[in-house]
Amino acid sequence: MRERIIDRFNQGDLARAYDLCQDGLRDRPDDFWLKHRAVLCLIRSGALERASAAYHEYRLAEIRHDEDCLAVGARLLKALALESSGQAFARFARESARNYADVHARTGGHYPAINAASMYMLAGDPGPAEIYARKVLYGSFDTATASREQAYYRQASQAEAYLLLGDLPTARSTLREAFRLDPDNHLAHATTLRQLRLLVAVLGLDSDWLAPLEPPRPAHYAGHIFGLGAGEGQLDKGQEGRLRDTVELMLARHHVGPVHGALAAGSDIVIAEAALARGCELNVVLPAPVPAFLDASVRPFGEAWVHRFEACLEQAEKVVELTSDRRIVSVQTLNFASLVAMGMARMRASVLATEPLQILVSEADDAETPAGFGTLHDRDVWSVCGLDQVRVPYPGQRSSIRTKPAADENPEPGFRPAMRAMLFLDVAGSTSVPDDRVPHFVQAVLKPLAACCDALADPPVHADSWGDGMFLAFDRVEDAARAADTLRQAFADIDMDEHALPPSLGLRIAGHFGPVHEGEDPLQKRPSLFGGQVAVAARIEAVTVPGSIFVSEAFAAALAMSSYAFRSEYVGQIRIDAVMPDQRLYALRALPANAAANLRRSRSARSTQPV
Repeated sequence: MRERIIDRFNQGDLARAYDLCQDGLRDRPDDFWLKHRAVLCLIRSGALERASAAYHEYRLAEIRHDEDCLAVGARLLKALALESSGQAFARFARESARNYADVHARTGGHYPAINAASMYMLAGDPGPAEIYARKVLYGSFDTATASREQAYYRQASQAEAYLLLGDLPTARSTLREAFRLDPDNHLAHATTLRQLRLLVAVLGLDSDWLAPLEPPRPAHYAGHIFGLGAGEGQLDKGQEGRLRDTVELMLARHHVGPVHGALAAGSDIVIAEAALARGCELNVVLPAPVPAFLDASVRPFGEAWVHRFEACLEQAEKVVELTSDRRIVSVQTLNFASLVAMGMARMRASVLATEPLQILVSEADDAETPAGFGTLHDRDVWSVCGLDQVRVPYPGQRSSIRTKPAADENPEPGFRPAMRAMLFLDVAGSTSVPDDRVPHFVQAVLKPLAACCDALADPPVHADSWGDGMFLAFDRVEDAARAADTLRQAFADIDMDEHALPPSLGLRIAGHFGPVHEGEDPLQKRPSLFGGQVAVAARIEAVTVPGSIFVSEAFAAALAMSSYAFRSEYVGQIRIDAVMPDQRLYALRALPANAAANLRRSRSARSTQPV
């Protein structure tokens, strides 16, 4: 069973891994490994309240002979601290530091020592912080069999210790040496940079010295469609060559790494080709399946673009088809794809502890571009977020024939397309409620959740229920996120013991964002939502860990472009249905505006330069 749990955990299937842990604990209730792994599943999925309750219920703090069990309590407290502010932050940070210090006393490891030092400093206790920082520098650690990653973390821990002791020059040189030991481990580098930025903020130090060590910057790209040849709306070979040269210069100047965007004829493909030639990771985000996009946005501009499209697609790290629509029917759908691509770039930058960049190929004056469409839409959405933007001048003359899609068409009378942020909610474990307690369950659990919905400042535009489940739809993704967190808190406030209900009951909330069809339900004779995106939202709920909010990548990406009040942490690529593609899911958590996890630099130290 352990192998199955580890496999599911490593694949990001936390709901299944957690369920397997619970199955195992029914047969082996004293197995501390299963208890430890169950708590890790909850922490990773963002269910911190449930993780804390399980940690104490399982009495993991009493298992003194296993370092993993010893450290998980400190890790949980650190997670709680980073999602808190004010006195709560200091209290959790101090408790985390004490836990890490206890682990170090028992294991002698440098990992618990440096975490104890940093958490003490963040809690405002510099004395203990300096003590544990010196333990990191002068302790005896076995490095004979260290891997490159282990050697990196050992050196990075020393750099952090020097920083805590006020020796900034040595901290800088030691950190550079750590990055040299494992140069391509960008995720590990990001973890270190994030921790150091917290510390320099507390210590009142300048953080600019960390900028040269940032991983390559994720970017979103977009630009005008054009054909090849002579005349209006086309570029000749010389013009395309100059455009490519400028794009290549910009990619190098701004240290661009992963790129995210569509793959239409013209600018998109030119940027994608230049990025691939430079060794950048290409992530393609399309509003419709590949054949539909190819026929609408590539083939009409010449067969040469088709071959280049296919070559880029072959080398792409990821190709996302956001809908199963066989047509690109609306501006709304195209803007949806652009929004998701922008959000993916921004989320990737957050993971890598750097700032994203947008690359646009456009004229200086886009006055002729329809408002809210295409490159102009992407420019405005990005600039509202205050993010770095680079414009590459379009070297030709735009066609007088606009590339805007035709007006939305209603394929069936009585239906209209709409963008909706959707939530599915379900009370896991409700089948364990004795039949005689079901009416009380409805009154004590479902009724408060319904009242919570009624009291929302931004209520859903559509609501439905069945049994112990609820379906809510919103105009805006941030409204859905706030509603999800409010409902999660409302459920957590219900005392199951007081109502003689099973304590194992847990609320699962799933979120998705995408285009739907609005029309009348033939049976209920009232408006309802239809389409594949509704089904995706429903299937995500089934794989959500109780106590958590799991959302799709589209939901998380759209939210990343509109709100700092939430954090979406990657869970994994999960099979949600036997006939549907696997979904990349994220655990959603609301954060106070001044939470430590919200610490961001307002601008990249690599300032944007005009090209």
